[in-house]
Amino acid sequence: MKTSFLAMCLLGLGMLLLNFGCSTETETPGAKDTLGSYSTMIDSSPDKVTAAAQKAAADLSLLDINAAGTLVDGKVSARTAHGDDVSIDIEQAGENVSNVTIRVGVTGDEAVSKQLMDRIKSHLSWL
Repeated sequence: MKTSFLAMCLLGLGMLLLNFGCSTETETPGAKDTLGSYSTMIDSSPDKVTAAAQKAAADLSLLDINAAGTLVDGKVSARTAHGDDVSIDIEQAGENVSNVTIRVGVTGDEAVSKQLMDRIKSHLSWL
């Protein structure tokens, strides 16, 4: 009896934790912040998004910028002045559509992620 009660309590606690903080909508339509990872869909191919992400990182004066991209996926990595790792992952999500996920530091930084996403979209308008 005690074991089943404990199991029910743990199950209830797990369900409660799933409802809080795992995925939240941001003030930007279509963007989500899931456990510190900021993601959205962008209407462009992964190679172009990777080039735009590299330029966006340079715009924000991030350090140690590395980028690699193909027609199927891409990755840009960098560091902030405080030494936080910045990771931008790009995956093909359809024809000429890319899923972009940005993570800043261990816990994420929505403000910096949003700045990067805005700059990426800005650079794509020129490509």
